[in-house]
Order: sequence, then structure tokens, then C-alpha cells
Amino acid sequence: MKKALSLLVAAILVMGWSAPSFAGNPYASANIGIAWFEDATATQVEGDEDDTVEFSFDSGIALTAALGYDFGTTRLEAELGYQKNDVSSLTFDFYDDHYWEDFTITDDATGDVSLTTFMFNGYYDIKPMDDSDVEIFLTAGIGAVFVHFDEVGPGYEPYHHDEYSDPDYTSTFSETTWAYQLGAGVAIPVGSGIMVDARYRYFNAADITSRDDDELTLEDPMNISIDSHSALVGLRYNF
Repeated sequence: MKKALSLLVAAILVMGWSAPSFAGNPYASANIGIAWFEDATATQVEGDEDDTVEFSFDSGIALTAALGYDFGTTRLEAELGYQKNDVSSLTFDFYDDHYWEDFTITDDATGDVSLTTFMFNGYYDIKPMDDSDVEIFLTAGIGAVFVHFDEVGPGYEPYHHDEYSDPDYTSTFSETTWAYQLGAGVAIPVGSGIMVDARYRYFNAADITSRDDDELTLEDPMNISIDSHSALVGLRYNF
């Protein structure tokens, strides 16, 4: 599935980069909307144990701003984005050496996860009606993302429900990795050079790895998958 999505990203970007060599019309755009993270699962990088930590999230906010060129049916742009979601719960699935048993513990969590992105996007614009300036568009992008876990934790050590539990059991760590996004939407002209667009976006980042001494991921380096869905509305101004 990810291979097919990556090929689709490449195809749309190639269409954009194969646009005519003459200068297009520059534009600026900004979007705001609601974002939902998929549950993120942390899995061990190495080792025989099958310990995992699953992060569940509340809905959050997503913001983007971009500068680009419109070549007619294709567009190219550079986009800066931000997304932030509170962590709603954590599920720890681990093997306890003391009891020689597998344990699964789910509880409410504190903290949030944010993404700061820098993406290069390509667009393919379609006008379904000749007598209308309404556009339907497909978009794909690749770039970099800075992932930040800010004081994420259940508020206690998941394997010590007693007086030895740490009441401030949270973790903060960050990592930068590669990412891609796919989207589709509709744009409607509302004035001279101004369009309103509404879009759906799927975002996927390459796995990040927690520190090997991070207690939140059971003191083992763990790979964490990050992907999200967004519903965005915004304005595009053609200069």
C-alpha cells in the first residue's frame, strides 16, 4: 500500500515538474482545519520481547501556508505546515520479568504531539465545466517533518501501581524525518485572483525512533509510526 502511494506521489510531482518552462503566475495560500492522527504504535527496534506502546489522540488543529506558481493545469509550491494533537490515552503491552507474565494497561494520558512540516507539493487542476472557473484538484508532496512529543505520559509508571510509581511520569523527545502527503479538493473563485478551496489531506511520516533510555517506551529504542488525516479550508491569492 505504501509503495503504491509513493508511486502516486512521484507521478503527480513529475506532472508538476514537467510544466512548461515559461514562468507561471505566482500565488500565495493559507489553510486551517481539523486534523486526526491515526493511533500511533511504538514497536521495538530489536530484541525478543514484543513490547509495544500505542498512542491515541484527540482531534487537533492543522495550519499551512504556501508560495507557488500556477502553470494552468499544474502548480508547484513550497509549503510550511503545523499540526498539534493532544494525546488522549496510552496502551502499554509488555512482558514483566518479575511476574513472568504479559500485561496490557490502558489509561488516560497527558501531553501532545506536534508536527512542523516543510513540503514541496505538486498539483493537477481540472475544470469539469468549460463555462465555470471552479476547479477540482489532486495534490501530492514530499518533504521533511519535525515531530515533537511534549510531556507525553500516563502520569504514573505503567508497571508500578504502588508507592514507587513516579507521579510525573512523562516524556519529551523530538526527531526529524521524511514525509509525504496526498490530497484532493475543490477551489471556487470568489473575487479577482482570489479562490476559496476545501481539501482533504492524508499525511504519512517515516518512522521515528525514541531514545534507548526513554521510560515512556519501556527503556528500549522503539520505532513510532506517524500518519494523520486533515480537513482544511483556505484562501489562494493569485498575484
